[in-house]
Amino acid sequence: MIDIHCHMLPGIDDGPGTMDDAVAMARIAVDDGIDGAICTPHWHPMIWPNDRAEIVHAVARFQTRLLHEGVAFRVWAGSELSMDASLDAGLDGGLLQTLNGGPWVLLELPGYAPPPGIEDHLQSLRRRGYHVVLAHPERYDYVRRDPARLYDWVSMGVAVQITASSVLGRLGPEMAALCRRLLEHRLVHFLASDSHGVRSRRPLLRQAVDVTGDVLGEREARRLVDDHPLSLLRGEPLDLREYAAIAPLRRKRSWFRFLLERE
Repeated sequence: MIDIHCHMLPGIDDGPGTMDDAVAMARIAVDDGIDGAICTPHWHPMIWPNDRAEIVHAVARFQTRLLHEGVAFRVWAGSELSMDASLDAGLDGGLLQTLNGGPWVLLELPGYAPPPGIEDHLQSLRRRGYHVVLAHPERYDYVRRDPARLYDWVSMGVAVQITASSVLGRLGPEMAALCRRLLEHRLVHFLASDSHGVRSRRPLLRQAVDVTGDVLGEREARRLVDDHPLSLLRGEPLDLREYAAIAPLRRKRSWFRFLLERE
């Protein structure tokens, strides 16, 4: 298994504070059957201004320490990019870290409301040669209200990553039910840990893969942690010819809510 979204680099964001804790996280991942991870520290220009050079250096230091400790765990450089006005310039200028330095980017949207013009922005990223992975949309209020919105984005070529803890119901039964619905409609392309530490939000995937297998079947569940991550690491597009998205029914809006949204 390969984990495409985790916060394992020490002292760089809200992940582990020390190298010892980072190594301990890697050991937990190995014990769970995870072979490697793309380290994706947050990038936000005002909170976590982690640029490409800093992340690449941190990953190299971490990999060296893992080799020294005898931990058979491979790490690659990535970043969880926030929506910001400086995002496009940072990507096109090579200042921000893509996933393994290739065309794939991990994008985090605000949780409370979709950014204005988000469809145009996603289309723009695609036109400029980027492949977008949307980070944990099951946690976005507007996706919970209208999962069909996610179908629209997947139809545009956006890939979707959901989080193991969400699948397992650790963020509540409603979140688990939504994940199941997204899986049933083939709107999920990656399953990742989004791990942050050794006690809570640990780097674990195996149990979530088992639960996902109950929905999709074992072969399709493994695709989310094996085949698709390997394509991403190689900078290749996903082959989704046998994994076509299914549109969920949209929830009807009441007439007064429709009027409020038009104001």
